[in-house]
Amino acid sequence: MSNRAVWARIEVKVCNNEGGNISVTQFPWSLAYADGAQVEVTGLHGGDFPKPEFPTDDRIIKPGKCIRGGIMFPVEPDQRPERIVYHPDSMEEPIEWAVPAE
Repeated sequence: MSNRAVWARIEVKVCNNEGGNISVTQFPWSLAYADGAQVEVTGLHGGDFPKPEFPTDDRIIKPGKCIRGGIMFPVEPDQRPERIVYHPDSMEEPIEWAVPAE
């Protein structure tokens, strides 16, 4: 990552629709590029980052509840990520979403 990096934000909402409590945090999230590169979360929060922020520490979601907020990533200004990746340790395969063109 160069010194030219800018901040990109993804908006995340996780709901617990059934079952027991679930735990969420920013750290299973990343951005993936077409060339195979990935950008991980930095763990930075607070300050001037837009609110609300997705929790950086483990947060419990009880059944029937949701947590929503933004996760910030440092990205190169002239490159666009291709996918948003969610891959917690408890999952064998990641879940991925395409990044819209604009």
